[in-house]
Amino acid sequence: MVEKLRSDPELRSRIDGREAAFCIAIWEALANAITHGNHNDPSRKVYVRCAFEPDALSIEIRDEGIGFDQENVAAPEDVGEDRSRGIPLMRSCMDEVQFRNHGTEIYMRMNRRRRP
Repeated sequence: MVEKLRSDPELRSRIDGREAAFCIAIWEALANAITHGNHNDPSRKVYVRCAFEPDALSIEIRDEGIGFDQENVAAPEDVGEDRSRGIPLMRSCMDEVQFRNHGTEIYMRMNRRRRP
């Protein structure tokens, strides 16, 4: 999925120089949707929508879970730890991150960087 998104020339032009950050945010969001939202249930789906805005790229990822309260997610004690790092990583990689529909949907936005 991530490789398919990265191969799109329009998308690549919008994330130029920030490919690693883009991939990290998408991988974390997809992993959270599959693991925490859908509880690894193969009958449940994850939906991805990408939109090109004039000066940005937005991604929405939605799972079929019951959601979560983002205010009650524990911060990682150690950044090297695998657990509890997804949300802070997504926030550090993207320009905007919002949780919608009780946490079953994440909206992320990466602004296009202007070259001097």
